[in-house]
Amino acid sequence: SQAQWDRVQELRKNKRRPAKAERQGLFSGLLYCADCGGKLHFATCKSFEGKQDHYRCSSYKDNRGECTCHYIREEVLRDIVLERIRAVTAYVREDAEGFQQEWMQSTRKAQDSSIQQNQKQLAQAKKRLEDIDKLITRLYEDHVLGTLSDDRYQKMMADYEEEQERLKTEITVMEELIDQQREDSDNYDRFAALVEKYVDIPELTTAIVNEFIKKIIVHEADKSSGHRRQTVEIVFNFVGQIEIPILTEPITLEASPKQRKTA
Repeated sequence: SQAQWDRVQELRKNKRRPAKAERQGLFSGLLYCADCGGKLHFATCKSFEGKQDHYRCSSYKDNRGECTCHYIREEVLRDIVLERIRAVTAYVREDAEGFQQEWMQSTRKAQDSSIQQNQKQLAQAKKRLEDIDKLITRLYEDHVLGTLSDDRYQKMMADYEEEQERLKTEITVMEELIDQQREDSDNYDRFAALVEKYVDIPELTTAIVNEFIKKIIVHEADKSSGHRRQTVEIVFNFVGQIEIPILTEPITLEASPKQRKTA
């Protein structure tokens, strides 16, 4: 499908760094640093049987780079991503109609108008542009026939040309907005189809991660309170700029000093 093609092209742009480890990280290519915007690279340690496999900012470079570590274990990340995907799919399936209304209201709120209103305004603008073309032709004919003075002709022509340029700009903006609104509607259908496809997810796979997740933003851990607190933002595919908490609210991880020693 077109949606699958678009996603594959997006993933191909997101080239993954060749790993020295025997396996590729489950989230490789999808993790971004909240501070510098760079990617987080995957690192593994065979002696811990995968429990210490982790990601860290590519700009960190063992504390010699331009950013901090932003360390996060893959095991922890796998659990929170799976939990969030399960929560989202359950939320959508419990009230699909209500979720659709919530989605559409959120997109309309961001755009301040509906598709129908914009289509009506677009039709009116195009009609006025056609009328101005006719008026300019008639104006020119009146000027040639001598029924309109040069001063009057220049004044009216300048007014019509100014209105023409304004309308052309308005038409371009409204057409782009309508295209975006249609895309938002298509995105809902794609996301709803994805939710229906995965009714029960026992564990994460690379395919599931890439279908659901567009990117994950990892913040640096805050240890000022004596507890390790770290915020992670999960950005779903097809979501765009909508503001639905279950889809967009960050996740904050917290661990006590004792838990950190055994982690």
